[in-house]
Amino acid sequence: MINTAALVSTAFLPGQAGFDTETITGLAEWRLDVPALFKLLIGAGTQAVAWPVYGDGEDGPCVLAAPMAQAQASWQALCALMDRPRDAAAIVARGAISTLLAGGQPWLVLDCVQLIPHDIDTPDYAAALQALREEAAGLHAALLRGEREALAPLLAAGVASPATGYWSASASAQLADVEELDAEELPFLHGLEVREWVEDALCYEVSRPGQPATLGLVTPYGRWIAPLSLGLLELDASDARDGWITFAAAAQADAHGVMDLNGTVVLAPVPGALYVISPQLAQQVAPDGASRVLRLPDGALVLEGVDNLCQRDDGYIDVERQTNADERNVCGVLDATGKVVVPLAYSGVQDFGTKKKIAIVSQRIGGRFLFGLANNRGELLAPCQYEAIDCATISSPPKLRKNLIFAIDAQGLACMLTLDGKQAFTPLYPPAHHLRGVAVQSDFLYVVKDGMAWSMDFTGRLLEQVDSVDNFKAAITAQLSASLGLTKKTAPPRRSFTPAQMLAQADRGQLQAMAALLLRGDAALAQRCVDITLAALAEDDPQEEYDGDTPEAACFFLLWSTAADALGHGTTLDWKSVDEVPRIAQHIHLPALQDFAWADRQDGDAMADGLAAIAAHLAPHRLRLVNMHGGEDTYYLGVVREQDAAAFSAVALQAALRPVLL
Repeated sequence: MINTAALVSTAFLPGQAGFDTETITGLAEWRLDVPALFKLLIGAGTQAVAWPVYGDGEDGPCVLAAPMAQAQASWQALCALMDRPRDAAAIVARGAISTLLAGGQPWLVLDCVQLIPHDIDTPDYAAALQALREEAAGLHAALLRGEREALAPLLAAGVASPATGYWSASASAQLADVEELDAEELPFLHGLEVREWVEDALCYEVSRPGQPATLGLVTPYGRWIAPLSLGLLELDASDARDGWITFAAAAQADAHGVMDLNGTVVLAPVPGALYVISPQLAQQVAPDGASRVLRLPDGALVLEGVDNLCQRDDGYIDVERQTNADERNVCGVLDATGKVVVPLAYSGVQDFGTKKKIAIVSQRIGGRFLFGLANNRGELLAPCQYEAIDCATISSPPKLRKNLIFAIDAQGLACMLTLDGKQAFTPLYPPAHHLRGVAVQSDFLYVVKDGMAWSMDFTGRLLEQVDSVDNFKAAITAQLSASLGLTKKTAPPRRSFTPAQMLAQADRGQLQAMAALLLRGDAALAQRCVDITLAALAEDDPQEEYDGDTPEAACFFLLWSTAADALGHGTTLDWKSVDEVPRIAQHIHLPALQDFAWADRQDGDAMADGLAAIAAHLAPHRLRLVNMHGGEDTYYLGVVREQDAAAFSAVALQAALRPVLL
């Protein structure tokens, strides 16, 4: 859907006898904005009314209505102030408006529901509608006083423009969802080649027979967004979701410009490439490689000499510029409007996160990369003087522990940084292990003093001597090796079964019992799970083999897959899917998860932290979150009853899995 404002007329208003949505007639429309003329015509003395065209439009006032006679009088008064039409097209455009208004029904309705970013019948929606109402009244008052300056955009408008909108009875299409129709049933497409339906622009891309290189865009109700008469050789609507279409015309094939979704050209074609970066920004690259960032829609210069721009996961935009000194890029960050958030002075800028809005920045100093902290106001909180700053991944925000950030300074000494970048204590000791996940725990550090490993709190106070550094490291290595299975003897080859063997040998009763473990004892769902799984096995690759001590055990992971994918009782998330944790109820359809909220989430938290929060939420319900196969970057999640946890683990081990109960 493209958010659109529409003017329509009706004989009766909702709530009046005789109102019928089938008799509403279209007058005008404009995508993504409310034209000034729409506001002027709705004018003063408007009333906010319900609009049952929308499902929730009956809940409360959501559109503005005014007598058509007032709109007709306003248009006549405006025409008296306007200069004579400049060309035939302007004459036709004004005539069309006059004709449509003259033939309109008694009530004029301005439908701007799609352009108000709030739910109908809420205080925010009512406030936005009232603001529009006041703006309309102000324009009407300016018209009555003949204030040409206030009406300047309207007085200068010619053919369909952002000030006047697109006038046609086909605007009635906005009373329903605009969607692709059978091209054979649309007369205006006869004689044209329909190349494709462009969903994001809600248009057909068309060309003339025998002229496939000349392109146009037209809606299913006959509104030309990019007429064939423009002679366009390229039309790229891949950025239509951001509100823009890039194009190139035959007159200068190597020049590219930008138009909006109404077909209004906002950046005239210039030689070189052009890329839309965000709804407010575009990048132009000249034939000689010179690059600049421009603001949309006015084309104002934002930044020059930019070699690369890229959208970030945190909503900002990475900017890179090639330096002449050592052929290394310097990086900065822009917000979506083009405002410089972090100046182009760093080797890298990691994500800001969702809460503290602090990012790790880096600079190359003295032949090595050192790290610091900056906030999203461009302030350097901690200078780039740290060998390392703790974070979950190389692009993540800093990881917080008790609102402190673990860092290692340029001399290799451990410290904690406050949220304003200051050191919580003077660094004196190096960390006791090169792995940050070992050196820093939830509320203390392991450091080295005089060859011995010590625990130290986050104020820099030594707590307890642990062991010699060598013994400490050896113990950590042994623990890690054991957890990874590196110290175990090579296991004997496991048994495996083909789909045919599993279908022939697996006991259905045992399969249902195993499925019931995954479905928390629901016998009916377990039976359905088994049916779906066996049907899938019957169509499986006959050469496939599944590990397990028994044919039933070999089916266990397949049963989980069915429970997750077909029945909604499990899900697969990878290690980067931290943002999906708060939405876990959308992945695992379980009543106990419907009210889950990750209230204590901190910037830098990883999947392990999120899964721990889910597990803690499930515990009072006597449920356990399980990962079918641990030790991988992917989490195969399900939920079992606490009473079934031991049985679940036993079956999973028989199925050659590494179950993890959280």
